[in-house]
Amino acid sequence: MELNGYNNTDLAIDSSEVNGQGGGDLSVSSATSGGGKGTCCLGLSPGTKFPVELTVQWTRDRKGWCEQTVQLAAHVTADPRHIGVHFFPDGRIEAEVTEGYPDLKLKLDRVDVGKSKPAGNQIQDEQSAKCRDGDAA
Repeated sequence: MELNGYNNTDLAIDSSEVNGQGGGDLSVSSATSGGGKGTCCLGLSPGTKFPVELTVQWTRDRKGWCEQTVQLAAHVTADPRHIGVHFFPDGRIEAEVTEGYPDLKLKLDRVDVGKSKPAGNQIQDEQSAKCRDGDAA
């Protein structure tokens, strides 16, 4: 299934992975875009028992990586084709299986990437994840 990343935080994600599969870079989402592009592919075997545990890794500076385990709930579509991974400002990461492109969960005003948002670019995903210096594992 195609991986689709959605970055609802205030800062770009330089690189992301799901179960070791590259999810690409994720700009800050806007009102019309999730911030990333589709990348190939994360496979789930027929007959997989849900929920499935996914390991999501990401970096903002390519010097340190963070990791969080998320649950992928059972899909409710007859033709699963996409896995949406949503990074939220409060540190949550959610994953979903969809037939078409996953919907935006938040519609954020896009700002100049060189300027801070009024929120002060407080990123809570790094506080709710395991983070370390060095390359992704």
